[in-house]
Amino acid sequence: MPGTDWELWAPPIDPPDDGGLPRAVAQQIADDHANCDPHLIAALQWEAYAGMLPPAPAVASVSTGVQSVSYASGGDGAALALARAAWHRSFLGDGMVSVPLAASPSVRHGEGEPPWPDFF
Repeated sequence: MPGTDWELWAPPIDPPDDGGLPRAVAQQIADDHANCDPHLIAALQWEAYAGMLPPAPAVASVSTGVQSVSYASGGDGAALALARAAWHRSFLGDGMVSVPLAASPSVRHGEGEPPWPDFF
């Protein structure tokens, strides 16, 4: 049973799970963001965990000389961990932020002229 609240949404933690995110790293992330949304803590922990995992090949093939078989994996551990992090980030509500986009004033062109402005 997890000992602290952040462990409920955390990735596998080492110990007790071998190969999981080291407990000290997970605790540091939780401590550094203690006053933040718990989903942010979980997302950062899952992203740190994903960074530790080795990438898996997207496609594997086996050839016997007469026959060859190719298959695509259902996703490696890092991709799944990043998907879990994205799920937690989706609850943060701040979304993507962009600079305000402004369109240039429309310019009327005569017949046969290109529809783009002439900058030269």
